[in-house]
This record gives sequence, C-alpha cells and structure tokens, in this order.
Amino acid sequence: MSAKKFRGIYPILGTAFLEDERIDYDSQERLIDFCINNGSHGLVTLANASEGHLMSDDERKELVSFVIKKVNGRVPVIVTVNHPSSYCAAAMAKFAEQQGADGVMCMPPFFGRWRAGLAEIEAYFLAIDEAVSIPMVIQDHQLSDISMPVDFMLRVAKKSKNIKYLKLEFGNIIHKARKILAHPDCTLEGVFGGNSGVFLPEEFEAGCTGTMPACYMPAQFRSAWDLLEAGKLEEATEQFQPFSRIAAYEKDVANRCLWKEILVKNGVIKSAYIRRPLPSFFEDADVAQLLRLAEGAGLIKSK
Repeated sequence: MSAKKFRGIYPILGTAFLEDERIDYDSQERLIDFCINNGSHGLVTLANASEGHLMSDDERKELVSFVIKKVNGRVPVIVTVNHPSSYCAAAMAKFAEQQGADGVMCMPPFFGRWRAGLAEIEAYFLAIDEAVSIPMVIQDHQLSDISMPVDFMLRVAKKSKNIKYLKLEFGNIIHKARKILAHPDCTLEGVFGGNSGVFLPEEFEAGCTGTMPACYMPAQFRSAWDLLEAGKLEEATEQFQPFSRIAAYEKDVANRCLWKEILVKNGVIKSAYIRRPLPSFFEDADVAQLLRLAEGAGLIKSK
C-alpha cells in the first residue's frame, strides 16, 4: 500500500488532443512537466476536467499508463475510475494500481436520469475498496446529482480499508469540511476542496488538506498554498485574489476546458482542442475574454 500522504495542490491534468481528436502525447508530457516544475504536490488524471468521460476504455488505460510512466514517481498520481458499474470501476481501479497509481478517485454511480440510492452507493464504493490496496478519494460532486450526507460518507469510510480522502464539490464545501473534520467518527486522512479551487484560502482555514483545481496555473496555487502553510492567511488571500477570479470565470462562465487556450498561449500544449460536441456558448468572444483576464493577472507569459 502507498505510504504517501496526499496534501497540497493536486491539479487535474487536462488531456491534450490533436485536431483529429487523437491524444497528443508530446503535449501531454509537456503538461505533466509544467505542473510538476511549477510546484504541484500531486496530479490527477481521467477526471472530469481531463475529459476522461469522453475517452474510450483503451484510451483511458493508455493515458493512465503514459501519465504514471512520465511522472516517474516525482509526485503522487491519482486516477479517476468513474463508471456506472461497480465491476468496471473496480477493474479500472485495479488496473491503475497495477500501473503504479498512488490513489484512485470516484463519484457515486449514475447514468442518464438513473440515480443510485445510498445503499447502492455504499456497495459501489466498497466494491472498489476491495479491488485495491491504495488510498481512495470519494468525490462529492454535483455532476452526479447525488448529495451524499456527511454521516453517510464517514460511515462508508469507516467500513472500508482504503477510503482515506474526500473531495468536496457539492453544496457549502467550507461548512461541510468543518463538519466532517470535527465529526467523532472521522477516520479520514484529509479533505480536498474542488470547484476550481476558487476559495482555497477559506478551505484551508476550514481544515482542508488541499485542492484539486484545473492545471493551467499550478505556480499560482502553489505560491498561495505555501503562504497558507506558513500561517500567512491574509497575505495568501491577497496574493490569490486575481487568480481566484480567473478560476471563478473558468468554472462558471467558460467551463468545459476552455482554459486550454491559456496553456496554448504559454506554449505548454499545441492545441486547445476539446472533444466534441462543444457547448453552444463556446464562441471567439469567450476565448478573448478569458485570455484578457489571464493577461491582466500576469498569467500569460509575454513573448
């Protein structure tokens, strides 16, 4: 079992695609190095912001193997294994562990309008737990349309061998984090924030272990994190403010990986291509506005 503790900034690795929709592995390697060289404590792949749900099973396995190989132990790698079937999710989790993953992450099972009940969700998580011997991260995300109660998540974690972390992205994250971490039955090693990391300082103040934002500004997240760890909350909040605004824009206005445009501008990846179909609100004006915000915050390198 992995002895690594997950703490700090764990960006969700985007997936670089070519215009013909094949994975661009040269760009993918540059993105991995960009995140690690700019201070990321760990990386997450195949998550929602990785477009993992838009890949074939073969692509997902190939990408997991590639990422783990290229990271080469420099930081922990967490692999998302979401699937409506506990059998398929457990098989993917087992594959990830065999490839060298340090942890796996999953949401409750859902498909179309079908939503699992709490008993089904518990059985699902425990089936994945049985398949691996590395830490599991349970993702409480509004995408599943299933808000898991605090008592329920802690009860399932206590029954498991490997559920050690939660990633909170549903409802009042800060309130929920405080409630979880103060609970007498909490057996977790940590709670991560999500939702693009908009409220990193406030989540840290609530006791969160770290955050899992998108991957286009790892240095800015790491700088704020170091200030927080040093007990400089006000300074961290002031330093992070312009970047939290970009993160909020990314989450609420320009979702679905439009931030790839920033990585292209900075020469990290070759193309900002996103797997189709695109949302109807993706227009040139959205790209221009996002880039203007990023330039104003000094996030785009001058040529």
